[in-house]
Amino acid sequence: MLYKEVLSNGVRVVIQEMPGVPSVSVGIWAETGSSHETPELNGVSHFLEHMLFKGTTNRNAKEIANALESVGGQMNAFTTKEYTCFYAKTLKEHLSLSMDVLSDMYLNSTIPEEEFVKEKGVVLEEVRMYEDSPDDVVTDQYAAAIYGDHPYGWPIIGTVETVSALTRDQMYAYYKEHYAPEHTVVSIAGDVDKEAAMEIVMKYLGKFQGAKKPIILPEISMKAGSCYQYKDIEQMHLCLGVPGLAAADERTYTLSVLSAILSGGTCSRLFQAAREERGLTYTIYSYHAGYIHGGSFLIYTSTNPQNLDEMIAVILETLRDVLVEGVTEEEMSLAKEQLRCGMLMSTENSANVMSKLGKGEIVLGEVLPISALIEKVMAVTKEDVQNLAKDLFADRKFMLSLVGPEERQYDLAAMFDALK
Repeated sequence: MLYKEVLSNGVRVVIQEMPGVPSVSVGIWAETGSSHETPELNGVSHFLEHMLFKGTTNRNAKEIANALESVGGQMNAFTTKEYTCFYAKTLKEHLSLSMDVLSDMYLNSTIPEEEFVKEKGVVLEEVRMYEDSPDDVVTDQYAAAIYGDHPYGWPIIGTVETVSALTRDQMYAYYKEHYAPEHTVVSIAGDVDKEAAMEIVMKYLGKFQGAKKPIILPEISMKAGSCYQYKDIEQMHLCLGVPGLAAADERTYTLSVLSAILSGGTCSRLFQAAREERGLTYTIYSYHAGYIHGGSFLIYTSTNPQNLDEMIAVILETLRDVLVEGVTEEEMSLAKEQLRCGMLMSTENSANVMSKLGKGEIVLGEVLPISALIEKVMAVTKEDVQNLAKDLFADRKFMLSLVGPEERQYDLAAMFDALK
């Protein structure tokens, strides 16, 4: 059973009972990420995520690390453009311990200066590691280009310059300003009883107080064009995409079907056209990066520089075929079944379910049962897919991001129009 409760202080709690699953996963989600930062503080949300493991008024860093490991549990965290999540997975009898440790980190972190200085070095190495990964660089470059000055275009992890300039006092002020009850979601999934779980949440978060900070983002003005960064590597890495949908748009279910048709498996159009028929790449996939206020649909791949022209032509031709000719019933059936099976199999893992609960509540403001999600996917028609393809591709608002050893220039709109 799926439940949602709101505590008197504004903390939202979503619980999925999963009888027979030996584990229980719990996440505490802060409704803050890189899109809520200022240009000067870019990367502070991610850096803060690290620092919440470094000491509270009750535990030092080693005691935090040992608390759940000593009972065989796992604990970690991640930051996105719109939220930060601290989560733990243990056997079901240790739910109270998980909430104890996570809430202590969430509410009582001291951000010690000496730990801040040490961890800044760790985060800067993480930034440099990303900069050494062309698939990460090309994706971040794509986001910066298509979103322009909007915060969705800023890197989640920050830059060497912004992270280096951050101070402990700036971070602590950000922590106290953004981590508030009405910006907090607790998601729990596993073999738990809803009433017992709510008692535990109330024990640790029921007295949480703090003022809600309004979340105001500027309007998005999506860009078209191209961008390039030189790297002395063997392949050209590329992202080619268009403006997409906001996460709450009902057409995202149609877009999931379209994406599955394009790159959902070895029978998908892009995989067949680029890899099986022409041998241009090892990997190619599409996905929708949907956020509360907008999104982008993009395709990522890499190829030998001498094959780059052909690769881009293949991608554009595949998109144009969907736009002009539509998709087949066989493709629709295969895509829907892939999505249905993937959603059902994800429910076998309490951590997956916990993550879906938290993300759904923060991004959509609601959590739908898996049966309802499957029903929405299965209701998508061929006409829905073709209409969405027109919305996405007909205006030819393509953005191309390239990273590799050779700079190239392409007029994607003209190439798209020239296809027969």
